[in-house]
Amino acid sequence: MFFIVVACLAILTSCKEKESDRFDLLTGHIWVAVSLLADGVDATGPGGVLEGFVGDVKFNTDGTGYFGSYTGTWNFDVTETKIIISSPSLPASIPTNIVELTSSSLKLQALIPNLQNPTGPAINIEMAFRPK
Repeated sequence: MFFIVVACLAILTSCKEKESDRFDLLTGHIWVAVSLLADGVDATGPGGVLEGFVGDVKFNTDGTGYFGSYTGTWNFDVTETKIIISSPSLPASIPTNIVELTSSSLKLQALIPNLQNPTGPAINIEMAFRPK
């Protein structure tokens, strides 16, 4: 009987769901911004749309993280092709498309509302990062 209990515990322990490769790639690094563009133009200067994203980005395994000067949460969509970034310091969550995710590169793209011109077209955001 003892061996059956030990065998069952071993099976249950080995059945723990492994995180996906994309999850491991994303959370395995501190990422540093290489380029932060809004409508194709550098948006990191004073007053720039992405000024607050300058610096390091870390996606923690528990779904929290920091994104430049912002702290908050992140999560994948079901297909792990999008990352949704949320922070109390942002006016809204930012759903980003993963353009590239490798051990040496993270590239995200998003459309965000233009807060200066709410009736105008959305702003196309492109963010590129490399491991620190």
